[in-house]
Amino acid sequence: MDQLWECKDLAPASVVRQERSDVAACVGADPRLFFPKPQETTSGAAVPSESEREALTFCEECPVLAWCLASDLKQSSTPSKIIGVRGGMRQSDRRALYVRLFGRRPRNGAVAQ
Repeated sequence: MDQLWECKDLAPASVVRQERSDVAACVGADPRLFFPKPQETTSGAAVPSESEREALTFCEECPVLAWCLASDLKQSSTPSKIIGVRGGMRQSDRRALYVRLFGRRPRNGAVAQ
């Protein structure tokens, strides 16, 4: 996951590289909020949907934002397994980032975003 830290626009502060704790902004929030239904997402669109914006507001000031993004990318073996809002990014944005970092396209018939 060190590749993520090499991207200047995504490089987190060293303290954020530590494991997540109970200080995450989303602790206590309904997990369904971060997984909008397909018809509630704007895959590939520049402007997030209302559902995505609601989830992204939790990420705006989160102290473990970079850890969350790195964990999601590390845990996803292919971009097609990246779903929902996590690490301050929508799924289409994280899929594109995954391809940028790892040079792999989605498998299992998934379409690259």
